[in-house]
Amino acid sequence: MYDKKLLKIIEQNSMNFKLLISNKEFNINQIRAYQNDNPIDKPTTRGGVYFADTKEMKIEATIVDTSITKYLSNAMLGPNKTFLDILIESQTKDEKKISFITNLTNTIQKSSKIILYLTVKDVIIKSD
Repeated sequence: MYDKKLLKIIEQNSMNFKLLISNKEFNINQIRAYQNDNPIDKPTTRGGVYFADTKEMKIEATIVDTSITKYLSNAMLGPNKTFLDILIESQTKDEKKISFITNLTNTIQKSSKIILYLTVKDVIIKSD
């Protein structure tokens, strides 16, 4: 799932991404994708709750609309028994729609912005 072609798509369309959570849409002001190595030897299910591979694609998304905070507690594992899927979408310059199905793993909340750290579960690219 993780490749340089996908990173290039994200980089070229970084100003067009939207995040959808609990039927609400938020503009992503800054987005970065990267590969993360997990400290495991083989793919596994962690705690019987979610699947972890040896390498994962991660997204760091910055949102300046701090009203998103009221939707985040329902999205993270911890107070909940399952992750809420969060959709990140963009219309690319060549008229393709790219969608990332993600899970929220961590947040940094500041007075002027929220930084979300998400694990990518799936990527869907559609041509119209």
